[in-house]
Amino acid sequence: MDDAHLVAMADKVGNVPGGLACYAARCGATGYQDGAAMFDREQLDAVVIATSPTYRAEVIEQAASRGIAMFVEKPWATNNAHARELANLCRKHDATVMVGFSFRFHPAIVRLRELLDGELGPGWLLCGSYVFDYLPPAAHWLWDPKNGNGLLNENSCHLFDAVCYLMGKPVTVMAEAAGFAGRPSEEAAAITMRFDGGGIAALTVGGYGANAHWDFPYIDVATKNGQARLEGRHHMWESLTWATRDAPCTQSMTRPPEILGSTRYTHAMAHFLDCVRNGKAPSATIDDGVLAVAVAEAVYESARTGKKAAVRQPAK
Repeated sequence: MDDAHLVAMADKVGNVPGGLACYAARCGATGYQDGAAMFDREQLDAVVIATSPTYRAEVIEQAASRGIAMFVEKPWATNNAHARELANLCRKHDATVMVGFSFRFHPAIVRLRELLDGELGPGWLLCGSYVFDYLPPAAHWLWDPKNGNGLLNENSCHLFDAVCYLMGKPVTVMAEAAGFAGRPSEEAAAITMRFDGGGIAALTVGGYGANAHWDFPYIDVATKNGQARLEGRHHMWESLTWATRDAPCTQSMTRPPEILGSTRYTHAMAHFLDCVRNGKAPSATIDDGVLAVAVAEAVYESARTGKKAAVRQPAK
């Protein structure tokens, strides 16, 4: 990205090929094993915080207290209480924060959001899936209840955020969860959701996909005036087809990432840098991060109790 310059990176472990200093130098940056030292010695406009959730409070405090804008990786937090703690920490410093939900910034889903606000009308019935080959070892931090809090919090939050971006505020969740591969917590789930505008959704999420199938994620949504389908490839929304209910044929757009020269985070990062440069508030907010955690917590609760669960967003 020509309008941004990577100047520093910090990693306590430094477990990268050739060592942290050499790795950073190849990127034109300075490597630090201590994040506080990096913040003290560098003049930073923004930072990407890519630690796992349980280690974030210290880094957020260091950045926010210095007025440095933060791009915070997903999931926002471990659970609802932790989500509130990190949100309050950011608000104490009036920090500029963007949560790393990349899905909502891909061109195809942005176009669908425009259509829902226009000719297609609001979403009534959505079917979505984010299932792919991803089951880390049992000792991985993702499964730790005090860190990643399982696959349904750490990874499925991408789809939860995208669906809420399209359908609105979720009210209740009903879920069945599965664990066939022997990991410490649920590895997949089938979920239904209801939204405050009356819309409903059915989602499948989890790590049971086959590596050869790269055609994920997927969303089909019936709306007040028509229908649309989002299709993805390897974590990116690639194509959109849509039609109003009385149209004789569909319309479509395709934005292959190879043509765009993009990774799954390119559009999200471009938005973040534009906000930093122009003093704007990012559109993937702290509240969006908190909401995705609340959805995951409701999924776990419903799967455990066999009952419908309310999506309980922590009070500010």
